[in-house]
Amino acid sequence: MKKISQACIVALCAFVVTTGVITYGWNGSKALAKETGTQHISKSTPTRSLMRLISTHTSKILDAIMVGDFKAVAREANAVAENSEIVMEMFFSADGKSGEWNKEAGGDSKATAEMKAEFEKYLKITIDSSRNIAETAGKKDIVETYKSLDEMLQKACFACHAVSRNPWPDWPDWMKAAGG
Repeated sequence: MKKISQACIVALCAFVVTTGVITYGWNGSKALAKETGTQHISKSTPTRSLMRLISTHTSKILDAIMVGDFKAVAREANAVAENSEIVMEMFFSADGKSGEWNKEAGGDSKATAEMKAEFEKYLKITIDSSRNIAETAGKKDIVETYKSLDEMLQKACFACHAVSRNPWPDWPDWMKAAGG
């Protein structure tokens, strides 16, 4: 009972922190491609589109973990993988029309190629991690399922944000003093 209570508290804290970070740090107007000095600025970038889909499903995964609904966890985790693959095909299609959305907005092919490489890197991690979440949920182990979700957030979401978004501000002094 104590382990379940601790897992619930950890999951709730992670959800609150993740929601705050996503809400406060939302800067979806910039896409990957920092090194070339150009950034595609548009309301419809691949990272922003995918982030919205993943955010919705990730929240549902956490909610399902909190109530122990492993079927819902697996369903939502598989949806993350499927949506990731669809978004990749939409923006960087394999039939030779890769980056057409960027050309229409005045973007160059070098920036598109660089963006695609970065996007694919984190997308592969997201897909693999979400499939791992679904697999772990099948074992009906709430702690391991949560750890799989946390691993996806760390290795895919937060790692991508670290290279593609503006740096997050420092914690306020009052939060540092409280251990934040």
